[in-house]
Amino acid sequence: MDLALPDTWAYMYYGLIITITVVLLSVVYVLGKSTHPPRGLGMFTVYFVAALLSWIALTFQQGAGVSHTLDLPAIASVISSYIMFLAVGERAQNTGGRYLLAIVCVSASIGGFFLQSQQMFLVQASSIAIFYLAAGIIAARRTYLEKNTGDALVVTAALIIIIGTLIALYGPLLGNEPLLARTIVSGVQSTAYVIVAMSFLIGVVLEYQRHLIQLATDDRLTLLLNMRGLEDALQVTLAAAARSNLSTSAIMVDIDHFQKVNDNFGDDTGDHVIQATADTLSRMARSSDVIARTGGKEFLLILPDTPLHSARVLAERIRQTMSDTPLMVDQHRIQLTVSLGIAGAEGEITLDELQQAARRAMYLAKRGGRNRVASVEHKPVQIVADSAGK
Repeated sequence: MDLALPDTWAYMYYGLIITITVVLLSVVYVLGKSTHPPRGLGMFTVYFVAALLSWIALTFQQGAGVSHTLDLPAIASVISSYIMFLAVGERAQNTGGRYLLAIVCVSASIGGFFLQSQQMFLVQASSIAIFYLAAGIIAARRTYLEKNTGDALVVTAALIIIIGTLIALYGPLLGNEPLLARTIVSGVQSTAYVIVAMSFLIGVVLEYQRHLIQLATDDRLTLLLNMRGLEDALQVTLAAAARSNLSTSAIMVDIDHFQKVNDNFGDDTGDHVIQATADTLSRMARSSDVIARTGGKEFLLILPDTPLHSARVLAERIRQTMSDTPLMVDQHRIQLTVSLGIAGAEGEITLDELQQAARRAMYLAKRGGRNRVASVEHKPVQIVADSAGK
C-alpha cells in the first residue's frame, strides 16, 4: 500500500488506531475474567489482535518508504475483516456463510503474494466490503430480535464500508486518482473499525445490564421469578383487580420432607427436586398465571381474575400430579409430595397479604398430614381447613 496521508498525520492516525485497539484488548481481558463473559468474546479478541497486527504492519511498511512485493498489511486487513464477520456471527449464534466467505478470504489473501499493488487494492477493498455486508445482515437480524443498540452500530459500519468502497472504486479509482481512492478506503475502514469496537463495548454493557436485572428478579436455579420479580410482574395486575373488583387467588406450594431428600441423596439431588417441581408448576399453570420461587422449597403461584374454587381445582391437580409422578435420580426412585395452601380475595389486596394468607393455609395442610390442600379466603382472612388430599 502507498501512504494515503501526509507522514505526520499518518503516524498520528495509526497511533490512535493502535491505542484504541490496545485499550479494547485490555477491556476484553478483564471481561474474560468475569463469571459471565459475553458471547463472542473469544472471537472478538482474535479480531482485535488481528486488526492490531494489520495496523502495525501498515505503519511499518509506510515508515520504510519502500514498495514490497508481498502486501502484508492488505492480507492482514482482509483476514481481520473475515474474523470480524466470524465474531459477529458467533455473538448472534449464526454460522451461516462462514465457509463460503472463508474461500473468499483465502483467495484474497493468496492474491497478496502475486498481484500488483493496484490489483491487490481492488481485491482487498472488495473482499472487506463483502465481509462487512455479511456481518451487517447478521447484526441487523439480531438488532430486530434482541433490540441491542450495539448490533445496530455494526449495521452502520457495514453501510459506511459499502458506500465508501463503491465511491472509491467507481469514482477516484476509475478517474485515475488511486491515491484519493486509497485515502477514502483507508478512512472508511478505520471508521468502521472504531464503530465495530464501539458496538462491541455498547453491546456488552447492555447485556450486562440485562443480566443484572435478571439476577435481581429471577431465581437462578429454577429460572422462575423471585419475590422482587413477582412484585414487579404483579403491579399492573393487582391494580386492575382493585379497580374492577376482580378475584385474585394464590397457591403456596411446599415440598414435603425436603430435608430428608437432601440428607439421603445430597444437595445436588435436592436441586434436581427443586427444578423438577418448578417444571411441573410451569407446565400446569396457565399463561396468565405468575410463578415465583419464594424460599428454599416454597413456590407461590398468583392467579389473576381467578376465584378461590378454581384455584382449589388447580392446586388439587398439582398435588395429584406430584404424588403420582416419582422422580428418578441416579436410578433411585424418589416419591415426592407437596402441601398446598390457597387463598383468594376480591378487589383490593396486596401481594404480601395474599402470600401470608396462602402460607397460613399451607401450614394447615402440613399440620393436617401433608400431601394435602387447604384454603383461606380474604373476607377478611378466614382460615378454613380443607381435607381434599389423602
